[in-house]
Amino acid sequence: MPKPQKSTLPERIELVGAALYGAGRWTAALARGLRMSRSQLFEYRRAGRIKYGRDIDGEMLALIDRERDAAAERGVALTKLRNLLLVLRKGASDAA
Repeated sequence: MPKPQKSTLPERIELVGAALYGAGRWTAALARGLRMSRSQLFEYRRAGRIKYGRDIDGEMLALIDRERDAAAERGVALTKLRNLLLVLRKGASDAA
């Protein structure tokens, strides 16, 4: 596997935002996920450096973990719903 190239903070922000929320309008969702305003996110993307003592990379890693956990919980809920529908469907066909 080739060694990853160095990247800038703005590039990493865009990579994470687009991957989590889609290539279109991800900035508002990412700002919300990072608990900051869109204008603050814009400044991080423009300046390309850490300001105000925030660890944006660390916050993005925590956000990815939260999104992954939420997706896993949703997967479990959807599996339960699917299984319930299968049982209900079978019950309906037995009654007919």
